[in-house]
Amino acid sequence: MRGKVYIIYLVIFAVLPGLAQKDAKYVYHGNEMYHSGKIPQSLEYYRNALKENPHNAKAHFNMGNSLYKNGIEIKGSKENFIQGGKKVTPDSLAGLVFDEAAQSFAQVANSVSDKDTLHRAWHNIGNCYLQKKDFQQAVDAYKKSLKFNSKDEETRYNLAYALKHLPKDKKGGGGGQSEQNKKQEDKKNQPPKNEMTKDQAEQLLKALMKDEKKLQDKRKQKQEDPANTTIDKDW
Repeated sequence: MRGKVYIIYLVIFAVLPGLAQKDAKYVYHGNEMYHSGKIPQSLEYYRNALKENPHNAKAHFNMGNSLYKNGIEIKGSKENFIQGGKKVTPDSLAGLVFDEAAQSFAQVANSVSDKDTLHRAWHNIGNCYLQKKDFQQAVDAYKKSLKFNSKDEETRYNLAYALKHLPKDKKGGGGGQSEQNKKQEDKKNQPPKNEMTKDQAEQLLKALMKDEKKLQDKRKQKQEDPANTTIDKDW
């Protein structure tokens, strides 16, 4: 975890002050549990905050952080888990947790307009998919993150990492496709104007590779790579 869980204090209205503060108090205590390393307890507080106020973006975001960290711990376990009376491997269970974390961040991304928050939310969504080795979804999320902050080095690096690990057919490989079908497929897959094109992504990847030694040195200092990192964009 690079930084802290950001807390935005709510205005306390004179009318029904108890109700105005209840979800904020749950978020506050959830943050305390999170920073104390008590991840399951923090999740309970964030879930309670959302019961009080389903639109609390801070609770969604910070719950996503807790879920992500929980997924990392599950993924690193060597024992199977029991879910619904059946044995589940750590990777399978972690995948479900990363999916839930991505959904929490998506709740924020679909409900706010602040560019910095959108950048962090989409970056975290990309990290969730990177953990699942769903590289295409990770690429899509990082591209969206860079729309709101194109200079973030971590997001650019993670995008390059995900691009490098895309299956060959996703990079334009594989033959046997007729020219007409290829044109139809290209037209169908044409990205929206406000998103990064394939050529732009390739240019970005080439540019990043020139600076890869510097980025790798930074990763070595942290002793981690994008596939093993924790959330580094928080609220």
